[in-house]
Amino acid sequence: MTASADRSAARWHTIQQFLFEEARLLDEREWDAWLELFLPEAEYWMPYEWGQESPTDHVSLFYEDLTLLRMRIDRLKSDLSPLEWPPSRTNRHLSNVRIVADDGDHLTVAGYLMFVEYRREEQRIYSSRVTWDLVASGDSFRIAGKRVDLLNCDQETGHLRISVPM
Repeated sequence: MTASADRSAARWHTIQQFLFEEARLLDEREWDAWLELFLPEAEYWMPYEWGQESPTDHVSLFYEDLTLLRMRIDRLKSDLSPLEWPPSRTNRHLSNVRIVADDGDHLTVAGYLMFVEYRREEQRIYSSRVTWDLVASGDSFRIAGKRVDLLNCDQETGHLRISVPM
């Protein structure tokens, strides 16, 4: 393996470990530590339509800057979110992590996320494609943006009851 390939593999491994840690923080409800992963200008977006190109020209399931994301987390932490009582137990399964673009300090990373939630004797499973905009920060990264494209985002029947971030 060449030195360049070694550096590429090491960078991919570091990115993957960062994303695994993000999933762990969410699953263990370590909300404040999770929010610290985000840059102050970060955005969290979950489109309402498959292939939606912009969060501003169409309604979204979630489109939050860091202030709104903190408000949602504050509701979760203080038991003020009726959809999240009793608190759910979750597992996030991340796979197929790949670097889409890498210009050194700014990266676009994509992967697949299986989100499993259990609450009130009901288990729900959501599949999604996730894209992270990451910025290098020391030995790790910070999240500048996160887009979660639910496979069934535009389902016509039933109700998507997602209150915790994916």
